[in-house]
Amino acid sequence: MAEHARQTVYEELLDALLLEPELEGFLAAAAEISAQRLGLAAPGGCSIAVERIRRPRLSAPSLGLSGPVPDLEYGTGSPGDTVLGGGPGVVIRDLAADQQWPGTGAAAAAGLRSAIVLPLHGNRGALSCYSDRPGLFDERETQRAKELAAETAKVLRLALLLDARAHRAANLQAALESRTVVDLAAGIIMGQNGCSQQAAIDILRSVSNTRNIKIRNVAAGVVSAVSDRVNTHFDE
Repeated sequence: MAEHARQTVYEELLDALLLEPELEGFLAAAAEISAQRLGLAAPGGCSIAVERIRRPRLSAPSLGLSGPVPDLEYGTGSPGDTVLGGGPGVVIRDLAADQQWPGTGAAAAAGLRSAIVLPLHGNRGALSCYSDRPGLFDERETQRAKELAAETAKVLRLALLLDARAHRAANLQAALESRTVVDLAAGIIMGQNGCSQQAAIDILRSVSNTRNIKIRNVAAGVVSAVSDRVNTHFDE
C-alpha cells in the first residue's frame, strides 16, 4: 500500500505494462491494481475485458475474484455485454435483489453482493468490479471507479497497440514460413515431374482443395516425405 501512495494509478499501470507486455498478463495486472485501489478483497475483485477486431474477446480477473461471474460479464444482455457494445456504465447495488440483469443470482450465491461495470473509453473494453458488501458503489465509490477506468483506458490503448503489432508480426512470420514451405514443395514437384513452378503450385492447390487441407500442410507433407527419404538414405 505504501508503494501505491508513492505512485499514481497511471504510473502503476505503466509499470504493469512493462512487466507484463503480453495483453492477457497486463489485463490481469490492471484488474489487480483496480481491486487494490478500491479495497476489494476476496471473494470480490475486478476484471477487465476487451474486444479486438476479428479476434476472440479477452478478459482477465484480479487474484481475489471468485464466483460464477462469466454470465454477468459476458452473457447476452449482461452488464458487461451491454458496456462492451457501447452502452453506459452499470451499477448494481444489490446482486441478491436484482432482477434486471442475467447472472446476478449466481454471483450473489457465490458471495458477491454489489457490482459496477464501466466502459474503458477509447477502447472496446470494460472494467467490472465486485464487492461482498451490498450498496458499496455509492456516489463516492462510483466516482473512484470511474477515475480508475479513465486511467486504465489510457494505458490500455498502448497495450492494445502493442498487442496488435505483435499479432501482425506473428501473422507475417507465419505467412513467410508458409510461403517458404510451399516454395520448397513446389521445387520438389518441379524436380520430380519436370514441370514449371506454376504447374507445381497448381498441383499443390488441387490436392489442397480435394482433401480440404490447407496448402501449407500439403506442402509440408511433400517436404517431410522427401526429407524422410533422404534421412533414411544417409542412415543406411
